Amino acid sequence: MIEFKHNGRIWKADTVDEAIALRRKLENEDRAMWEAGEEIPVWQEEKKQVWSPDTVTDLLRHVGPQQEKLLRTLADGNHIASEEILKTLGLKSEESLAGVLSGLSKQLKKLTIPVSELYAVRVQWTGKTKKRSFWLTREFRDAAEELGWPDKWEQ
Repeated sequence: MIEFKHNGRIWKADTVDEAIALRRKLENEDRAMWEAGEEIPVWQEEKKQVWSPDTVTDLLRHVGPQQEKLLRTLADGNHIASEEILKTLGLKSEESLAGVLSGLSKQLKKLTIPVSELYAVRVQWTGKTKKRSFWLTREFRDAAEELGWPDKWEQ
């Protein structure tokens, strides 16, 4: 019996060939989900629930206007290219966006919440050109939705 871990789950196969085939199948499914812009499920044992309506409220009350605008831009869960974020926030450069993200990171640190619990970044290289896209985690969006955010919150 061969056991291996993939996305936090234990998988079993009877032979090496079966294990290799299963692993390839799982990785191909992950790749297809990633390319379609879907979140890849990761099974975690006893994962602490970070986001609740209270923690979302704490974050939203303490972020600055640009950080809130960034969160609103990402609220629908789609992957948003950094170029689009720059336009929406009225920023002139990626460095300015880095400043907004840094401010957001500082607020998360005060709440002892890792950045990865709020949003993810995908980086793609085409030659020497880098494209980044951002999206909010499902957990944050679900907790925010319980509050009616962003629709029922004033800007």
